[in-house]
Amino acid sequence: MRGPVSRTGGVRGSSRSSAARPVSGQFPPGRGRSTGEGTDANPLGGKGTRAAVAAEHHPASPSVQLVATRGWLERASHSWACSVRTHVPYTPHTRTIRAFSRCQDRLELSVGSGDIVDFIEREPEVWALRTALGECRGGAARILVIEGAAGCGKSELIDSLAEWADEDDLVLRAFGSPTERDLPLGLLRQLTGDAPAGAFPEVTAAPDGAPQVSAMREFQAALERLSAARPVVISVDDVHHADSASLRYLLHIVRHSRSTRMLLVLTKPLHQDTQDASFGTELLRSRNVRRIRLRRLTPEGCRRVAASTPGPTPREALSDELHVISGGNPLLLRALLEEHRSTPATTDDFRPEQGGLFGQAVLTCLRHSGPRMLDLGAALAVLGDAYTPERAGRLLGVPAFSAAQSVASLAASGVLSGHRFPHPHTQTAVLDQVPAKVLAGLHLRTAELLHVEGESVTKVAGHLLDAAQLGGSLTVPPWAVDVLREATEDLLTHSDLGRATQALELAHELSGDEQQRVDIKTRLAAVTWRVNPGRAEKHLSAPLAVLRAGRLASERLAPLAELLTCQGRVAEAGEVMSEILRETVAGSTGSPDRTGFGTRPDRTANTPGARTGHPRGPGGGTPEQGAGSSTETLAAERFLRTVALTDDTLEPVMRALRAVTYFGRPERAAACCRELIAEAERQKAPAWQALFSSALGVVLLRLSDLSAAEDYARRALDCLPEQSSSAFAGSPAATLIRARTLMGDHAAVARQLHQPVADTLFKSTHGLSYLRARGYYLMATHQLHAALGDFLEAGRLAGSWGVDRPAVLPWRTDAAEVLFRLGETQRARALVDQQFADPDARRPWVRGISLRLRAVTSDPRQRLALLNQSADELGRSGDRVELARTLADLSRALRAVSEPVRADAEIRKAWNLARECGAEALCEEFSPELGPEDRMRRRGAPEEFCSDLDTKLSDSERRVATLAASGYTNREISLKLHITVSTVEQHLTRVYRKLNITRRQDLPVDLHLSVSTAEAVR
Repeated sequence: MRGPVSRTGGVRGSSRSSAARPVSGQFPPGRGRSTGEGTDANPLGGKGTRAAVAAEHHPASPSVQLVATRGWLERASHSWACSVRTHVPYTPHTRTIRAFSRCQDRLELSVGSGDIVDFIEREPEVWALRTALGECRGGAARILVIEGAAGCGKSELIDSLAEWADEDDLVLRAFGSPTERDLPLGLLRQLTGDAPAGAFPEVTAAPDGAPQVSAMREFQAALERLSAARPVVISVDDVHHADSASLRYLLHIVRHSRSTRMLLVLTKPLHQDTQDASFGTELLRSRNVRRIRLRRLTPEGCRRVAASTPGPTPREALSDELHVISGGNPLLLRALLEEHRSTPATTDDFRPEQGGLFGQAVLTCLRHSGPRMLDLGAALAVLGDAYTPERAGRLLGVPAFSAAQSVASLAASGVLSGHRFPHPHTQTAVLDQVPAKVLAGLHLRTAELLHVEGESVTKVAGHLLDAAQLGGSLTVPPWAVDVLREATEDLLTHSDLGRATQALELAHELSGDEQQRVDIKTRLAAVTWRVNPGRAEKHLSAPLAVLRAGRLASERLAPLAELLTCQGRVAEAGEVMSEILRETVAGSTGSPDRTGFGTRPDRTANTPGARTGHPRGPGGGTPEQGAGSSTETLAAERFLRTVALTDDTLEPVMRALRAVTYFGRPERAAACCRELIAEAERQKAPAWQALFSSALGVVLLRLSDLSAAEDYARRALDCLPEQSSSAFAGSPAATLIRARTLMGDHAAVARQLHQPVADTLFKSTHGLSYLRARGYYLMATHQLHAALGDFLEAGRLAGSWGVDRPAVLPWRTDAAEVLFRLGETQRARALVDQQFADPDARRPWVRGISLRLRAVTSDPRQRLALLNQSADELGRSGDRVELARTLADLSRALRAVSEPVRADAEIRKAWNLARECGAEALCEEFSPELGPEDRMRRRGAPEEFCSDLDTKLSDSERRVATLAASGYTNREISLKLHITVSTVEQHLTRVYRKLNITRRQDLPVDLHLSVSTAEAVR
């Protein structure tokens, strides 16, 4: 008598007493649908070696057993482990040997914990099977067909018959196998091998493989003789794999067994036919045949299986996720639970192991769902939402109905949900088994198929890209390059920059036309500029090479020149400009310029500072030279308010920003920059964020907000993936260097200057800013000759490129200041005079700086007038740092003419302005010139003093006191605060009383500025 056998979700007692024999009505149906409808799953799915095999080899084994093959480790919940032997001595019970041989790729987990068989969500099916067995013992013939998808438990259920049978039952078992489909009567010989010797006549087939009618009658008679003595239970697993001759025998039994005490149970999948198409039809015609359909587990069923599995129970959320991943397939669920049991308890995010039990279980379901299922899975993964049975059939070379039937088979098993994989892990398990070249071929054929059918270019291009990434050799169809280029524009509208870049790179690789390759490279540079300026700069090398070889078509010149200008590569843009001029002169005379560039070959258009040949402004006109036009700056502001940010508008946007920054209202430019940064972030263009953050840093530096300028320059650099390979990185680096130099952080500046820069930096306008910033640092650290060299080199480059504009780069006054310190007054004065001769000298900022430097070489009385004029101009410009420098010079000039009171007031103003801007270097420079009382107060406890002031003074009093401490007269204070002179006097009287002072000079120089005060002063 066999020992105890236990299985997932159920347990059987160790003996087969008559009390344990199932009879009709003994086990009431449990929860679930009716027998005819079936239920949604069985935790005992899968086929192969059963727990009975392990029990026969290990009769004393515990109730928890795991039988595994093909390298799967065997484990148990107790402290022992055993190996299933791969060789079983031959016995008359050939079903055991065959069952063992079919256990490859199967996972069998059995859990025993009682005396009652309890299959989770299989109560009606178990009830139907037990009832049929009881009726068979009562003398009736019963035929059951168990249908279900791969992994849903057909074999588990049919194997239960052998466990439920006792000594009085004759159990004949057979297993269909694809390898025996062409072996005549192979399955029937399995059945006769389980019968007593001599019980059946020898089964033979005719030479053509067809069984003889007389032989089938003899077999039927022998079966009836056996059933007269004892109930006969015949189980055939996977009958769809049976050979034709054996199917004929089974049909004969079905037709002639109505009075036989026999139970015939067959299992078959839902969507696969047997070799003999009439077999299924005959089963439908017989009234003795009853069908049981096994469905997949419900979410609740999955939770019950997980709870009954040895080891830690997955949390409810994970159980639901396991149901999604497995699709409710019991075999897949069991594999996931086994992997989860081996996962560290500290891991919150469970993911099936690549190539692990779950992946092997998925492949098992594919193999047992029909032929070429792995190919179908790969085709479905490639097609995605573009799937139709016709397309899948064309990819696989099979009829559409066959493809649809296979998809339905996989959907029934839970491997698919509709035509899609229910979870990425399932798709990964399938694709891991498909060679990359095979997948690449599928993507290529899919691309051709979708292109012929007129699908969107984005979908077609996506398959071309996937094929290329998988290493497939692309046989270039004539339409591929155009499709990729068109798809790029669609991808850009959806902000998919990475995919758009890949499409252009592949188009460039596939194209064989030189002019087309230039077009693609130029467009690639524009697109790449959104994310990586360094790479964008490199993309233009090839078009420039074609230009210099004299082979670049004229219609491709303007886009190339515009991109070079946008990248700041004005020297190379000048080459293209010269070619544009040559083509224009050769083509026609007097025709309007259609390129948007000027007509001077030695000048570079579209660049801030270009003296002649300016491009059309944002409003369509040409900017006025000299003092500039307010109309032009207003047009630039309107343009910035209405323009949509795209690759095509990027350069005009930057041109308009420069116009507003240098020739209009910097504060308005700052607001526009912030809006553009937000738009670039929305479009997921980090390099554009860097571009506008850098521009905002320049504006804030011009407005003397050093801390904010430093912050935005850092942000710009952080957005760049390759700082050392991009010339553009020199622009935010220059802002960072200048801001930190003024803030007195020379150590940080030294570290920044030691960072590597792009080889092309000093061939672009970004290098001009970098040279000027480095010159300021060198001047601040008393390296005057090196500083002079940087300023003069910046001027030389600006002049050679035609971008010498003092409003943008006042290199002459920078160099003049160094020359004054070196004692070369004549050279310094000559440079200042040159700057005064420039039309930009009529702008307040340029004029204010120039006046301060001219005052240095003038006599004391004239110096005062020049410095006062400089202060007025710089006050209008908004540059408080330069204003502080001028006020400090004015204080020195007043002291030189013996006016110490006014001198103290001006140096107070200068110190307060520098402190307000965060220019600590200037504060330190000005501190020795402050009066003794001011220096004493600065060495005191400013925080306590400021706190005391905040308590004593009202906002109005503090505003008046702040301006008075900065050196403003009562009338000037009244004009600034829009109050009467009498009110100013009253406020000051109260301030003197509260602070216990008697005169204006006693006001503290570092009087605290609250936010409201600072806003009022500004």
